[in-house]
Amino acid sequence: MSFSLLCDKNDGALLDAYPEGGPEGWRYLVSQRLAAEYPSGGLTMGFSPNFPDRRKLYDFVDSILEIRIVSDRVRQVIQELTPRDAEFLPVTLVDHQKDVVARDYFIMNVIADRDVIDLERSTVRMSHLLKDNISRVSELKLKEDIPPDGPKLFRPRHLRGYTMVDPTVQAALTTAKLTGVKFLPANGWNGKYR
Repeated sequence: MSFSLLCDKNDGALLDAYPEGGPEGWRYLVSQRLAAEYPSGGLTMGFSPNFPDRRKLYDFVDSILEIRIVSDRVRQVIQELTPRDAEFLPVTLVDHQKDVVARDYFIMNVIADRDVIDLERSTVRMSHLLKDNISRVSELKLKEDIPPDGPKLFRPRHLRGYTMVDPTVQAALTTAKLTGVKFLPANGWNGKYR
């Protein structure tokens, strides 16, 4: 089975801080539900002051936080296709002057995870802090015997800051003409976004 990495690195607005008043930042990187403790009215995230020229707002918002911030259009596609794989936590986006630019964005908290990486065949460096997590990829190899059933959108085990999708999710997001995203083949990935 083939999977792709969902890549939201783009030239649009960049977010560099977790929203205040919600779960601690590291908790967004673990496959667990957070909606029950997330404020019902949502939280606010601001464009990075370090990149004042990056103002364009895409459906997928670039972030250095290893979380996905997405528009309501993305939420609709994912919830229709694979509703159990992610939850959507509302955020209001503000620009560099703290003016509201959008109220219909979400942290796409990916709940599902899958064991798809073949660590023996991959060329990777494991983290010194999180021993079961990959810190650097030179060449990623996926397992050859991945069952076809299972989550369609997920965090790959050992690479928790990333999101992979199956061909049906990739096709749906592409057909919807969502902006700010590209897909990289996961098998053979060299750790770069270009």
